[in-house]
Amino acid sequence: MSGRAAAPATPAEATGTRWGVIFAALAMGVVAALHIGKVPPALPTLRADLGLGLVGGGFVLSMFSGLGMVLGLLTGGVADRIGRRRMTLAGFCLLIAGGALGASASGLPVMLASRALEGLGFIAVGVTMPGIVSEAASARDRPLALGLWSVFTPLGFAIALLSAPLALAVMDWRALWLGLAGLSALILLALRPMLPLPAASAPEMRSGFGQRLSDVLARPRLWLIAATFGAYAFQWVTLMAWLPTYLVDGLGFALAPASAVTALIVVLNVPGNIGAGALMRAGWPPRRIIGIGSGVMGITAAALFLGPQFGAAAGIGLCLLFSVAGGGIPAALFAQIPQASPSPSHAGQANGMLMQGSATGQFLGPPLIGAAVTAAGGDWSGAAAPLVVAALLTALLARPMR
Repeated sequence: MSGRAAAPATPAEATGTRWGVIFAALAMGVVAALHIGKVPPALPTLRADLGLGLVGGGFVLSMFSGLGMVLGLLTGGVADRIGRRRMTLAGFCLLIAGGALGASASGLPVMLASRALEGLGFIAVGVTMPGIVSEAASARDRPLALGLWSVFTPLGFAIALLSAPLALAVMDWRALWLGLAGLSALILLALRPMLPLPAASAPEMRSGFGQRLSDVLARPRLWLIAATFGAYAFQWVTLMAWLPTYLVDGLGFALAPASAVTALIVVLNVPGNIGAGALMRAGWPPRRIIGIGSGVMGITAAALFLGPQFGAAAGIGLCLLFSVAGGGIPAALFAQIPQASPSPSHAGQANGMLMQGSATGQFLGPPLIGAAVTAAGGDWSGAAAPLVVAALLTALLARPMR
């Protein structure tokens, strides 16, 4: 036993799981994730319009995670201090402002600045919503609820991949940016009343920010969870971000079918998320789920890029397996945060540490894969080694988890 005092009961222990709150949080997370998924379908025309190469395009993909990579913990601490409702409002305001700024970009610097704003908004939503979901769920339902919450990124990504090509057939990418900024404003107005009102401050909440940060950083398990999420995100987000380009350049797809296939591959991450929540509810240890998922991801990435020249159907099948097998990893990691946190009132900073690890992997992955493919003379076999190493690292980091 850890000797840690029992966490105070959440309102859900007395009233039962509030699924309406959980689904409202999920809907807001999905809309935030649309800002990730809008870029891959638009990247070919965006690169042509702004005169970007593969590496520059990779940074447009990854800059979304740039500020989250360095400010996740700070964002979580601010969320703990000012309250989750206010942080949610701030996050959506940043998403809206970033989208509007991106629509006006005429070169790489402004586009990167807009993606940084959107990324910080996404991190703000990402660090607040798990705490809301956790408090809205009973102890028995919490692993399942957090597994359900963890689908927000692949589901939002998939919706954007499916809808963006249709939108781009009738408008340019700048109008798409503005449209998603408007949708973010609408969803905030519609669902904000569903978010719970701030509770009275716990004694831990009244401690200084430095002390609270020290409490979180002193938890080795949180470091392990964040590093594992970073290694996972390096693989999954990077492959999904570059997949439309790979399907077009490597397998000869047209853009619209490539985006539709990518959306299908992304959305199959969702059953893995939900299935992992159900398995943990039944008693499966998180490290088993992570170990199996990362093993399959490494094998399928190696087969896809280093194996014999597969036809389109076999290549797509490998990508489908890669995505569905990896889906359990985020759910297994999110579910550990309530137990790994110093106290329930540290949830924002603990989730900020998790999201900071994820953002680091997302930031590093796309440009590194772009550079590896470029160094291989444009041959996508160059993508294999970084992805396989990240899969091995994910599995190794999961081994000490209890």
